[in-house]
Amino acid sequence: MDFMDSITEKALDFQYILNKINTKTPYGKVYKKKMRPFIPGEETELIKELEKVESYIPYVKDKQFMNQIDHIFTHIKDLRTSIKKARSGGILSEVELFEIKNFLYLIKDLDHLLKRHGLPLWEDMEVQPIEELEKHLDPEDTGLSTFYIYDSYSEKLQRIRQSKREVEREIKREKKRLKEEVEEELNIKLRPDGSIVLSKDERELIEKIEEHPNLTYVSETYMNIKYSIKPRDNMTLLERQYLILKDKEEREEYNIKQNLSKQIGKYSKELLKNMASIGKMDFILSKGAFAIEIDGVKPKITKEHSIKIVEGRHLKVEEFLKTKGLKFTPISIELREGVSCITGANMGGKTVSLKLVGLLTVMAQYGLMVPAKEMILGLNQFIKTSIGDPQSTDKGLSTFGGEIRLIQQAIERSQEKGLILIDELARGTNPKEGYAISKAIVEYLRDKKSITLLTTHYDHIGSMDKVVHFQVIGLSNVDLNQLQSQLEYVEDHKIDIINKHMDYRLKVVDKTTKVPKEAINIARIMGLDQQIIQRAEKYLED
Repeated sequence: MDFMDSITEKALDFQYILNKINTKTPYGKVYKKKMRPFIPGEETELIKELEKVESYIPYVKDKQFMNQIDHIFTHIKDLRTSIKKARSGGILSEVELFEIKNFLYLIKDLDHLLKRHGLPLWEDMEVQPIEELEKHLDPEDTGLSTFYIYDSYSEKLQRIRQSKREVEREIKREKKRLKEEVEEELNIKLRPDGSIVLSKDERELIEKIEEHPNLTYVSETYMNIKYSIKPRDNMTLLERQYLILKDKEEREEYNIKQNLSKQIGKYSKELLKNMASIGKMDFILSKGAFAIEIDGVKPKITKEHSIKIVEGRHLKVEEFLKTKGLKFTPISIELREGVSCITGANMGGKTVSLKLVGLLTVMAQYGLMVPAKEMILGLNQFIKTSIGDPQSTDKGLSTFGGEIRLIQQAIERSQEKGLILIDELARGTNPKEGYAISKAIVEYLRDKKSITLLTTHYDHIGSMDKVVHFQVIGLSNVDLNQLQSQLEYVEDHKIDIINKHMDYRLKVVDKTTKVPKEAINIARIMGLDQQIIQRAEKYLED
């Protein structure tokens, strides 16, 4: 069964988090793409993963080290196709051989860097230079990352190239001699390529050239005629000999590339292991960089199915508030199996608190540091949300119908160790039926193994047995008369001023705690007619 469906992932803004993990290498991107959550029974593995991230944070803070490793990482290409091709008997091109040789030198540079800085490495992150393969790709020990099929690869290749160079030199000498003879005989100056262009008015010279055995007609225009040197028989033989030698050279180079490809295939396991190690290292370093960026802490993983967050922050909301010059109010909450609910005014940040619990839980189970002062987590088998408008137009469901469909999917798994998050339970129907359905759902879920956290406007849900009731502190500690007088002469931005006074933190309340009527308070502060306010308060008392 899925840990988290696409609706939940979107509701919790998890993609926003993933976008902030910046891997540098193609192999690191593979690890990021294959990220999966750690589920109950994998506590030890998750603890090890988090310890790896924690141990890399000091190195991420070292700018010199990060600049050096980033320089190596940015030059690493995805060579898995070439390696697999060599392993299956394919013959690599010179470009592919160059890329693999360059990769071998990058491995060596990385190995030196890691040893110099003492970066801790685990078995799945060890980098091993492959010196034997380096020698095959650099037989003359040049130390250059460029690739060339050297003469030293083969005595046969060396002889062929020597003969080819001699023939090439002889052809050049012959061409030079012939060019000089023609120029002297006809008292003309040929171009470097052995051609000459004459005006058609130069009839006498044209006639001489036409009769000359070593010049031949090439082309003409309306005004000019072009001639070029005609090779002698010995030159034709030399050029034919050159082509034969060139063909032999290409065949011998092919044999050498075939042999080099076999050697690469032989070391494919070591090459692929290095690629995997680089990918894992890149991925862990990226997690470390993300942890520093968010001022994150390592969540403590326990086998007890519970969630404790101390001063947690929702990163996306926090970033949005920064653009408005506002600060995010950290949220603390402690949850256990059964049902907990949050009540408070619409402006009180209940939904944000709900999302915060879900997002930090997902981040922790994916092996990430979390934006909080402290977090203790028992792993969940699944996370399911009903947040926002779950209307499904493609299936013809109303808002309420879509909400019930999501809740039913969660209920079907409620006997598992999961996390169920429901925003404004039964908000899509009339209040009386909504309350009845809400109460029935809470009664059903409160004895299940899942941790259920819901927000609600129904006051009596929080006073039910076995339900932990959290309340948004809101404006309960604010002098409302003073705030109202402060807003009396303010036309615009009243909401922003109220938001600055709103306390979004949560407090646990018992059944006897009077529920604050934040909606009426906010309506009064916003200037709603006093007679309407008084009537609303009377109806509430009735």
